[in-house]
Amino acid sequence: MSPVHIKPAGHWPLALLLTCTPLVCGAGKPPPQEYLDPETAATVTIVGEPLVFARSRIDLAANSRDYVTAAAAAVDRSGRISYVLVVYFWSTVDPRIHTDPLPDLEPLVLQVDDRRIEFSSRERSPHDAGIGVPVHPPPGRAVTPVVYHTDLGTLRSLAECRRLTLVAETPVTTITYELWEDQRAALRAFVRQMSGGP
Repeated sequence: MSPVHIKPAGHWPLALLLTCTPLVCGAGKPPPQEYLDPETAATVTIVGEPLVFARSRIDLAANSRDYVTAAAAAVDRSGRISYVLVVYFWSTVDPRIHTDPLPDLEPLVLQVDDRRIEFSSRERSPHDAGIGVPVHPPPGRAVTPVVYHTDLGTLRSLAECRRLTLVAETPVTTITYELWEDQRAALRAFVRQMSGGP
């Protein structure tokens, strides 16, 4: 079973209620993780491993990349379930030489096979969406996440597609991020659990 990638801030008394069905765990896929959020009192289920997209930045430094981490989560507040993507834009390039403008955060665009899906952000922070514990934050320095609303059917499309890329706009160009860490199996396990499957 994969370790829990929840990093509580401060000294929260965090009691995690992890779920793991035999099919999901037995198949060797990262299982979804469920916990009672200590700040929002919502029941939060997060994907076992996030999708990570990347683009090479060898123009700035050898073996450097810009990344986008996207983690699916479900927030259950008194029986009302909402689905979100918690997204981080981050880089391994030294910020002193990374002077490119940041991509526009609204909307987030995923190219899913031949479909273009746009995601909007309605909350200012994960906490506003009911998530008080960081969800799969990237390594290194702290990065502020952006929350995009979605639904279970769209997450299923991401999990089942043949090709998945992320497209971002800046004031001067369009940037394509390729799938770097393909965790669609973990996303399928998340969708299956939230659909009530085995």
